[in-house]
Amino acid sequence: MTDQTREAVLRGLAALRAQGCPIVADPRWDERVADVGVRRWRSVARRHRGRRLSRDQRIQDLVRGLVAAFEPDRALVGPLVRDYERVARVIADAMTPMDP
Repeated sequence: MTDQTREAVLRGLAALRAQGCPIVADPRWDERVADVGVRRWRSVARRHRGRRLSRDQRIQDLVRGLVAAFEPDRALVGPLVRDYERVARVIADAMTPMDP
């Protein structure tokens, strides 16, 4: 990930934290959230061979990846999934200008 992309993701996560998003409440996790999210965003073509996903589908795929990475029991996420969607959109917004 370029420094510019990393900074865009980290700024977005800081903005979500300021808005009270519980997923990024602890800034010590920002780097890990950014790394996991960017890696998941970039690997979508490999994981969905032969299918071109829309931006919204890619964001939902990113949400699934973030939940899998940070929640011990996905069944218990419940309403927090909306916060994961907010995090995923921040990552998507930072990554979209980098897409071909």
